[in-house]
Amino acid sequence: MMVYPPSFFVAKSQVFYILGYDVSKDLMFMMEDYCNLHRQFSRGLISYFERWSKRIQHQNTLCSYNTTKRALLDTVKSAKKLAFVEDKRIQNIQHVIDKYKTIVNDTYIPTRFSSQQHRRTKEFKKQFKEAYQMLNDCKIKLDNLKNDYKIAQEDLKKADSAHEIVFSDSTTTDKQRTRAIEMQTKRRRSLKKISGRIAVIENNYNHANKVYCRRVKVIFQDCQQEEEHRLDLIKETLIDFCQAIQIENQIELDKVYEDLAHQIQTKQNSLDDIIYWAQSYGAIDYNIDPLRDDSKTSKVRKHHIFIEESPTINSKSLIEAKKMDTKVYESILTTLGADDEDISETKITTMRKTGKESNSKKFSTTTEIDFY
Repeated sequence: MMVYPPSFFVAKSQVFYILGYDVSKDLMFMMEDYCNLHRQFSRGLISYFERWSKRIQHQNTLCSYNTTKRALLDTVKSAKKLAFVEDKRIQNIQHVIDKYKTIVNDTYIPTRFSSQQHRRTKEFKKQFKEAYQMLNDCKIKLDNLKNDYKIAQEDLKKADSAHEIVFSDSTTTDKQRTRAIEMQTKRRRSLKKISGRIAVIENNYNHANKVYCRRVKVIFQDCQQEEEHRLDLIKETLIDFCQAIQIENQIELDKVYEDLAHQIQTKQNSLDDIIYWAQSYGAIDYNIDPLRDDSKTSKVRKHHIFIEESPTINSKSLIEAKKMDTKVYESILTTLGADDEDISETKITTMRKTGKESNSKKFSTTTEIDFY
């Protein structure tokens, strides 16, 4: 089995943890960018509401009034309600971002030499060093003994050569021969002793290696648990994010559109607006509603009370009245003492001039009245 030094595991773990922090930052930036999209949309809705509310309010009251104008304003006002719904979504997304950011900041702490590192990096580094210490000591002793063994082998070779030379030379003395034998024996004993020590250290090394592998496995499992926790946190955050980007209360959003459609469908009434316009400009008695009954139909009541003075009216109002209801149109013409065919631009102009002063006094109206 290949034995990896602690520096290998520390380096690998640091790489994982540094890259893990980068991934965490990317996730935060990703969610913040998405949240900013909704912020821009919400601001756009508010800006739309303010801009178009003012514009509709300042529309010419000759053609924008009463229920139709109210329907336009209600439609624009729905943007403000949608912005309120968007603000809730933004709050939910921001809550997920803040929660994840808090966990990441607690997990990765600033260091002197790098931006951030995992809070357990030093702990794992220390455990790796301690686990490797015994194995490393045995390895150093074993390497030294192997070097000693090589030196002892060289010394033994030299002793064997000296022994051979001494005994091959007939001129050598007994003392020299004895010394050569003793040196040879000494070198052999030293080599044997070193070989025995090597065997002991090798056994120690093998035992230390097994202990090291077990401890490294436990430490590595702790690292894996931290990594699994990091990945699970990303998964949990993504699930929370997916829930946050959804509308919290879909019924509330549906109600905005349903209420708007209901308001337009039930409150906007073109006939009411035409009658309102005719009353406001003096074509019909302002205090009496002669053009429609309680059922909101275009049936004309038998007795209508009209103003005695000639009202200011133009051909456009007559055309609108004709579109509104033929009987009502004929009633207005009868009151004015004219038939549809007899009305001309000259007569209408004369009626405008003669009735301008009386209409102004009786109804105190102007051509620019805000009817909303």
